[in-house]
Amino acid sequence: MQKNLTRIIEEKIKLEKEIESILYDAAFCERFIAKPNNNRCPTMYKLLETYYDKADWGFHEKPKLYLRASPRQMTRYDLAIDLLLEITDEVFENPIEARKLLWLRANRFAWTKLGKMFGYHRLTIKQRYETILERLANKIRINIDKYDRLFS
Repeated sequence: MQKNLTRIIEEKIKLEKEIESILYDAAFCERFIAKPNNNRCPTMYKLLETYYDKADWGFHEKPKLYLRASPRQMTRYDLAIDLLLEITDEVFENPIEARKLLWLRANRFAWTKLGKMFGYHRLTIKQRYETILERLANKIRINIDKYDRLFS
């Protein structure tokens, strides 16, 4: 009985850490996703991105380095969206607030800043975050067949 209880607790902790990891990776990936572009914008507004020829005299800017998300990161981003949509009324009484809290924490906002955003003390926000994460992990553990390839 003791081994089974220990195994269940270790499994829960592992699942929670995996959910946190997926959310952190997705938040990091979001920085690399291409921004919307208005191609109909007049070129006079794009003067700040003008590049000069090396033969010209004066200041030269280097071309911008564009980083893009890898396919693995995009997969994690898609999975994070699915995980956040799993938060319903049965997981937390206010699912929108819970999703915001998980996503903002994945973007590495400090607990004090999150507390000020939501109007709670930092320890209360941390407890809510842990509660949401635990309930989400329990819900996923019950429906593990849906996410079996990722959490096994």
